Amino acid sequence: MEIRKIKTAIIGCGMISQAYMEFFSKRTQIIDLVACCDLDKVRAKEKATEFGIKVMTFEEIINDSEIELVINLTNPNIHYTITKQALEHKKHVYSEKMIAVELQEGKELCEIAIKNGVRLGVAPDTFLGGSIQTAKYIVDSGIIGEVTSTVASLNRDFSITADILPHLNKRGGGIPFDVGCYYITALAAILGPVTKVTGFAKINHQHRVNNRLGTPNFKEQVVVDSENIMVGALQYESGVLGSFHITSESILDERPHLEIYGTKGILIMGDPNTFDSPVYVKKMLGETIQFPFTHGFTKESRGMGATEMAWAIRTNRPHRASMEMAYHVFEMVHGILISAKEDKTYHMQSTFTKPNSLMDGYLDVGDWGPIEERVLVD
Repeated sequence: MEIRKIKTAIIGCGMISQAYMEFFSKRTQIIDLVACCDLDKVRAKEKATEFGIKVMTFEEIINDSEIELVINLTNPNIHYTITKQALEHKKHVYSEKMIAVELQEGKELCEIAIKNGVRLGVAPDTFLGGSIQTAKYIVDSGIIGEVTSTVASLNRDFSITADILPHLNKRGGGIPFDVGCYYITALAAILGPVTKVTGFAKINHQHRVNNRLGTPNFKEQVVVDSENIMVGALQYESGVLGSFHITSESILDERPHLEIYGTKGILIMGDPNTFDSPVYVKKMLGETIQFPFTHGFTKESRGMGATEMAWAIRTNRPHRASMEMAYHVFEMVHGILISAKEDKTYHMQSTFTKPNSLMDGYLDVGDWGPIEERVLVD
């Protein structure tokens, strides 16, 4: 039986839109990308020409009865506004990370989606890629025994990246929200929900000067409104204990660190911001071995979360990049910030159902793939 495609429009034609548009045009059978929208009319026109779609205004998109799904790729500080309007017009929405800026905004968006009977999905969707799905397989198979604890850490230098992308300096755009979500989303997909968090956070060097030649605000003073150093402790519902450290006040050379410790071994994961980072297993007194991927989607696959949600809509099942998990991850970051401000443990108010693994044994190379029905229709 042929399944009707979902007519889709993208809001925001910035850097990340290229990956989404390529995925939708080359690697999906369910999404029919028909339109795009951007405040930069020239940029929108260039994308529309490249992918053979229409340029529409946001108002035209949310009022078009044929468009069912809106992909929100705007900057974080307007995620709430765009997503809310689309949900209120009874459109399904898939948003780039994170769900909103303020905690109450995220909660409200989930409530609107439920009230209007529409789907809300949120990035990151890298947890659906070959790397993290393989890591999940290792844990679920008991290869490292009973999981007891986990460590996640990353350094970056936002004095470089935030000069190029100024939204990274704004509230809700700092490194805990912009990059930290990849780490705790990966762990959430593998380990499930968290019951309480505690920690410390601060803004280091709130005022500085943009010395990045060629950027729009070159030599202007920059105000950093988002915490750029965070250290947190997490207690999972399963009893697993975790630590989470992230800083954008370091060097450009990133050192991603993501490990899960079990009673019979250690799972060493790569960068959860990618789909193909190697996964390693260390058993007692044995060498550290690279574990072969058990799952596909190891290429750049941003847009996969929206595609999987589209299949879920048509087959009437829960989607994996769910608003419940996204809001829970969002609350975890805010919970650490609240803990740091109020000097007390923050007890989580939300929870979610851990998403099912994708079908294993699928390789998105060669004659066999990439046709997502083999994996995403379940």
